[in-house]
Amino acid sequence: MNTRTRTLASFSSIAMASMIVGAVISTQVQRPETAQAQTEKANVLPKRGDAPITLDTFKEVSKRVTAGVVNVNTSTIVKRGANDPFREFFGDEFSDRFFGPGERGGGSGKAQRQASLGSGFVIDKDGYIMTNRHVVAGADEIQVELSNGKRYDAKLVGRDARTDVALLKIEPKEPLTVLALGDSEQAEPGEWVIAIGNPFNQGNSVTVGVVSFKGRPVALAEQGNPIDMIQTDASINPGNSGGPLLNMRGEVIGINTMIMTRGLPQSSGVGFAVPINVAKDILPQLRDKGRVTRGWMGVEIGRLDEDLAKTFGLKDAKGAVVNNVTPGSPAEKAGLEQEDVIVTVDGKEVTDNSFLSRYIAAKPPGTSVKLAVHRGSAEKALTVTLGTFPEHAEDAEATEEKKGQLGMTLRTLTPVLAEQLNLPRSTKGVVVTDTEAGEAADDAGLAARDVILKVNGVPVEDKESFEREIEKARKAGLARLFVRRDDRSFPVVLKIS
Repeated sequence: MNTRTRTLASFSSIAMASMIVGAVISTQVQRPETAQAQTEKANVLPKRGDAPITLDTFKEVSKRVTAGVVNVNTSTIVKRGANDPFREFFGDEFSDRFFGPGERGGGSGKAQRQASLGSGFVIDKDGYIMTNRHVVAGADEIQVELSNGKRYDAKLVGRDARTDVALLKIEPKEPLTVLALGDSEQAEPGEWVIAIGNPFNQGNSVTVGVVSFKGRPVALAEQGNPIDMIQTDASINPGNSGGPLLNMRGEVIGINTMIMTRGLPQSSGVGFAVPINVAKDILPQLRDKGRVTRGWMGVEIGRLDEDLAKTFGLKDAKGAVVNNVTPGSPAEKAGLEQEDVIVTVDGKEVTDNSFLSRYIAAKPPGTSVKLAVHRGSAEKALTVTLGTFPEHAEDAEATEEKKGQLGMTLRTLTPVLAEQLNLPRSTKGVVVTDTEAGEAADDAGLAARDVILKVNGVPVEDKESFEREIEKARKAGLARLFVRRDDRSFPVVLKIS
């Protein structure tokens, strides 16, 4: 090729490249980014490749995202008796998680306003904010404070007990800093992370650490199977709940949720965050319906390790062991039994119990799923028509913690509560969580931790069935309650006004 030919060829290549660049620019002009995408892009650092993380990286991420982290302030009107034996028995942490925040250290029995604190983060320019469900549980009022000190009243849009995720909404009068939601599946143990929140009501604080473990199973609600959490040693303290756990690009990979304290009042270096992918999966339902509807089989499943697999005669440790089957559940109706090993679902290999739990939860109620089950030395094929995952009592009925005319507060007895009371998990009934001095329940001798099993000889399974039987007995003015207290059972007579 002569010089003229090479020159023409080079000119042609340059011209072609210019046309391609022009086309790309033209395409970008025709399809501008949304304001939300621009905001999120501005708050995410470019991919660093193999570039080392420096002290400047932490500063850059903090500067970009801190304005998108908010303080969540809630207030609740509570009414407690002079003493709260239920709280004394179970402890503050358990009582707060399952019954909502209550007065500490006794009280006069009069209505009082209880304040609590947490964190959250902005997920879009319209004012949607993600936090933990337990941060806003039972709240009568919710306020969100931005990093610039401005406060907004917040509306609770949706909440989910199983994942401990809640969605709030404010009506902003100013542009918000939006945090980008990353991919928690890409997080790896040893990776640097940043936790931002409002510990001890000190305002936004930044702590750093690493992902200590990914996939740590932690149960966040009375019902259902554990969530595979991100464990981190980034300091998380009271008030951090609901704040973001971020990677080194400034993307949210988790929602800081809880700490392991071993009795200490502060972080011990073991914190847990709900993976952001779990929250993203349920975000559309929280936004549109306020709650999450999931498929439900009605089984408790456990992990299968190599030694356990050998005892079942299995070649490898893949599958989920059925530890318990809920009476009357879809699983029982389909014929599932304790110690069945579920090895496939709809033809897909069950790698572990977490895979099966996620797969079932993603299916809408009414869906039929086909299971291959190892039982004894044989394999059985079963079909389960999924029911609806039971809602947490507080999510289903936000006003459940109110005393009725009988002067006592009741909660439906769940398997977790039954265990705490040293009862079989299958026990049905209602548990007394509080009584009011001088009212009917107190006069009858009822006390916190009593479990009411029957009303006038009719077994009760939940609050609703208890109230139905009480209404039937109202005309007579008396009701015979059969009560379980510690290791003994006995009847009491309740006078109904």
